[in-house]
Amino acid sequence: MDGADSWRRTKAGRRSGQNGAATGVVVAAVVALVLGTVFLWPRHGDGSEEAATLASALASGDFTDAPLPTEEIPQVTAEYSRITEAFVEQIGRTPLVRLVEQRSEDGALEATYEWAWVLPGEAGTWSYRTTVLLRSGRDGWSAAVGPESIEPSLDSRERLELRVDRPEPGTVVDRDGQTLLGPLDVRVLGIDKPSIKQSEHDASARRLAEVLGIDQDAYAASVATYGPSAFVPALTVRESAIGEYDLTGAGKIPGYREVKERHILPIEKGYAPGVLGTLREATAEEIEESDGEISPGQLVGTAGVTRARAPELIGTPGIRVVAVAGDGGRERGLHTLEVVHGTEVTTTLDDDLQRHATELIAGRDSPSAVIVMRPSTGDLLASALGPTGQGYPVGLVGRYAPGSTFKTVTALSLLRAGFSPTTTLECPARATVTGRSFKNADSLDPSLFGTMPLEDVMAHSCNTALLLQHNQVPQSSLADSASALGMMQEAPPGLEGAYFGEVDPADVGTEHAAAMMGQGRVLASPLAMAVVMSSVVRGEAVRPRVLADDDSAPVSPAPAAPLTGQEAQQLRGMLRGVVTKGSLDEFLDMPGGEVIGKTGTAEWVNDQGELRLHSWVMVAQDDIVVAVFVEDGSYGSRTAGPIAHAMLEKVNGVA
Repeated sequence: MDGADSWRRTKAGRRSGQNGAATGVVVAAVVALVLGTVFLWPRHGDGSEEAATLASALASGDFTDAPLPTEEIPQVTAEYSRITEAFVEQIGRTPLVRLVEQRSEDGALEATYEWAWVLPGEAGTWSYRTTVLLRSGRDGWSAAVGPESIEPSLDSRERLELRVDRPEPGTVVDRDGQTLLGPLDVRVLGIDKPSIKQSEHDASARRLAEVLGIDQDAYAASVATYGPSAFVPALTVRESAIGEYDLTGAGKIPGYREVKERHILPIEKGYAPGVLGTLREATAEEIEESDGEISPGQLVGTAGVTRARAPELIGTPGIRVVAVAGDGGRERGLHTLEVVHGTEVTTTLDDDLQRHATELIAGRDSPSAVIVMRPSTGDLLASALGPTGQGYPVGLVGRYAPGSTFKTVTALSLLRAGFSPTTTLECPARATVTGRSFKNADSLDPSLFGTMPLEDVMAHSCNTALLLQHNQVPQSSLADSASALGMMQEAPPGLEGAYFGEVDPADVGTEHAAAMMGQGRVLASPLAMAVVMSSVVRGEAVRPRVLADDDSAPVSPAPAAPLTGQEAQQLRGMLRGVVTKGSLDEFLDMPGGEVIGKTGTAEWVNDQGELRLHSWVMVAQDDIVVAVFVEDGSYGSRTAGPIAHAMLEKVNGVA
C-alpha cells in the first residue's frame, strides 16, 4: 500500500477479532448492532460538528483538531502542504472553505465543501466543490481525506500551482493616431552590489552618479539601502539617447552594470510631462497598500493618461491554475482566465503642436509652459514644459499669481455689478487702498493716466482703475465670476492633480483689493487661465479634456452664476481691444480670424530676495486658445507674447 492510500484510509470500520469463533462473531455483531443503535450514535452525535471542524482544517491546513486518527494527522498535514504550499505562496492567501451540504446514511456522513481561492489582481475567484466521507466508529467520527478532498480531480502525484501570462501593454496616441507612449528599448544603468566588496559600494555609487549627472548623495543612499545581492538602478536611458552618456567612463567603475530591458515610456524624454505619465512595475509599497489588487511585476500608471487609463493600457494578466505532476512534470489545466492585452488609448493631443510648443520654450532660463486648447470641445492640444530637463509640470499644477490675465474675471464681476464696457473709470498713477499704495506697471504710458472707459482700462491694463472699484465688487463676486469662467473646477480624467486656481471668497481689505488685479492670494495655473479664455470664447465654463473618449460632462461643481451669452460677448469685445489698441498689437497681422487676448505680469520675490516678474499671456483665435507662462520673465507682452504669437503662427501654417 503506497503513502497516498495510507493517508486516505481511516481506522473507522476496521475489522477486528477475525480469529474468534463464528458463533461469537455473530452474537457480538448482533449485540454491537443493538448497542450501537442505542448508545454509539447518540454518544458521538450526527457528525455535523466534525464536518464543520474539517472545513476549518481544509482552509488552514492545520489538522490538529480535525476528525482524523491521531497517528494519521502528520501525514495528512504533510500531503496538504505538498499540494497547496506553492499555490498559496503564489496567490498570497489561503482558501475559503465552507460546509454547504451533508447527507447521512448508515453511520456515514457525506460532507460537501465549497472552495473559493481568491486569485491575484482582477482574476476573480476560482470556486469548486469537493466531498469527504466521514464514518462513525468506536472512537467517534473519522474522515477519509485525500487529494480529491482538496480538488476533486487531483491524484496522489499532483500539486497546485499558478501560471501568469503577462499581457502586451497598449499604446497612447495623439488625435491622429501618432504614437506618443509605448514599449521602448532601454538600458538600466547601475551598480551590481555582489560583484564588488562592501567597502567599495559608496565610492562606486558616487562615481557613477557623477558620470551620469545625478544626485550623488541620493544614489549612494539607495545603494546602501538595497540588499547585499541587489542590482541598484541609477538611471534608465532610452537606447535612442544612450550616446548622450559617458558609458566608457561608467564601465571603468567597479560594480558598474547595464541591463537591457523594454519599458513603457513616452516616445521622447520630457514629452508632455504630467499629461502622459509612464507605466512601470509596482513598488513593494504599492503592492502592500493595494490589498491584493496589485501583484508583483504588475504595471501601474504614474500620472495623467497612464494613471486614468491604466487598466486599458496594461491589460489583464492571463491566469492558469494547473495541476503539476512531480518535479517539473506534466501540467494539467484546472482553471483559466485568458490574457487580455493592452489597448490603444487616444488622446486629444496634437503631436505637431506639442513638439512646436516644446521647442518654443526649450531654451528658457526658468520654468515655463505653453497650453493650447480648443474651446468648442475643451480638447487639450498641447501642454509643453520648458526648459529642457524641467520635470515639474508647471503648466498643469503650478500655483502662481495670474496678474492682469485675471482682470478678465474682474471685468466680468464689474459687468455683473452694473458696469458696461463704456462705463468711465479713473486711472490714476497710484491708488491707496486700506493704507497700502498700489501703482501701475512701469510700461503703462503716463499720458493715459486720467479718465477712460472700462474697455480701455482692459486694453491698457490699468491697475489703479480696477483697484478703486473694490468696494463695488465684493470678493464673493470675484469668486463666483472665476467659477463662471471655469476656475476652481474638479480635474477631469487624465488630468487628475491639475490645479484650476483659487479665489477665496472671504478675503477682505488689502487682499481683496490686490485680487482685483490678479495678485494677493489669487492663484492659478497656466491650464486654469487657458480655461478662462476658452470659456470666454465658447460662452460658458469649459471643462478641459485630454482623453478622446471622455464625455462632454459639464463643469463640476457647476458655477453658482453661469456665464451668459451677453457677458461673453462683452468680454470678447474688451479683450479684442488689447490687440487693437493695447499691448498685443503685434497680433493684428495674424492671418485668420480676429485675435483677442490679455497679458499679465505678477511680482514675486526669489530666494535671493530680488523682486522678479511672472510673465503671462492668453490669446484666442477662432477655435484655438494659447496660454503662455514664464516664471522669471518681464512684462507679459515682452516675454510670453512672442511665444504665443509663434504658436498661433504654427496653428495658421505660417511657422
